[in-house]
Amino acid sequence: MEELSWLPILMYHRIVERGARSEEDPYAVSADILEAQLDWLATHSFAPVPLDLALQFPAPGEARRFAVTFDDGYADFLELVLPVLSRRGVPATVFVVSNAIGGHADWDGGARILSRDGVRELHSGGVFIGSHGRTHRRLAGLPPAELESEVLGSKGDLEDLLGAPVRHFAYPHHSFDRSAVEAVRDAGYDAAAGGHEATHDRFNLHRIDAVRLGKPRLGLRLRGVHRRARRLPFPMPVRNLLRVVT
Repeated sequence: MEELSWLPILMYHRIVERGARSEEDPYAVSADILEAQLDWLATHSFAPVPLDLALQFPAPGEARRFAVTFDDGYADFLELVLPVLSRRGVPATVFVVSNAIGGHADWDGGARILSRDGVRELHSGGVFIGSHGRTHRRLAGLPPAELESEVLGSKGDLEDLLGAPVRHFAYPHHSFDRSAVEAVRDAGYDAAAGGHEATHDRFNLHRIDAVRLGKPRLGLRLRGVHRRARRLPFPMPVRNLLRVVT
């Protein structure tokens, strides 16, 4: 698979009430922090774009771009996230665990997941819906029938619910192997969000975990400083420092 031109893709999970402390949940961030990050990016001339543009080379002279994604499909999204995005004109993709719709996240302390009506409401409001599997299982090493259920089955579940194509996938826990990549491709997805262990390409889009990043570090990562630093022959102590700084 050919390497793509890298586009910064921000990754979030659960958004909680304004000012809420989220130390007990390493994947949660408060709505006011999300707002502050998006406003800072707008002030510094970063333009939000749909995830589809992560698959396209930027035009010459085009403004700096970024995409926004949310994993799991938490029920809080309708109340806490959608208004924030709508006011700023920020497109987003929500990766939904199809068998958890209307239930709770057994992988995350039982937080509520969007209802069927909630998923439809997001879709009708312009939010892109992607798949995060049927049950949030790690895909690496799964037998073929179970892998097909998670990848192709979840796509069918969501397309039946929405009456529209579901084109993007996110590997739960960033866990995938060659069989998982082939299953995602064969299922007809356009792309998949993965992890940093393998090359950034169409079926392993690298993302930036924005939850614990202050605004200056977030800006450095959107400029790709961390990616360039990884390719330089720094000694290990310097590499460790760069991980903290960027």
